[in-house]
Amino acid sequence: MSPLSPRVLWLTLLLLTTTVNAGEWNGISEIEKMYIYPTYAVIVQGNSGQGAAGCANDKAWSFEWSQFDVPTQNRIQSMLLSAYTTNTAIQVVVETNACGPEGKKKFTGQINLP
Repeated sequence: MSPLSPRVLWLTLLLLTTTVNAGEWNGISEIEKMYIYPTYAVIVQGNSGQGAAGCANDKAWSFEWSQFDVPTQNRIQSMLLSAYTTNTAIQVVVETNACGPEGKKKFTGQINLP
């Protein structure tokens, strides 16, 4: 399997940014670790801060797979794997009024490739 080109990664990210949710931008950095569970995911990304919701003050953000329809879940999974394997820094939007699984900042589905 060949790695995705930057253009394919960029187009994938554009598809994910079509829905804008209330939130704030998280810091820009590479993904350090990913914990993918059947019902949710936790991403450790190297930036810190609690966000307005008072979530865990650590480097992680999270989301429930059920927040998104299946095609969006597939795009998120593809984007995360692509960004992780290519050491590409990303910036995500996290909720300002809710925390995700494990008390981490909650991912809204919006992503920026700096």
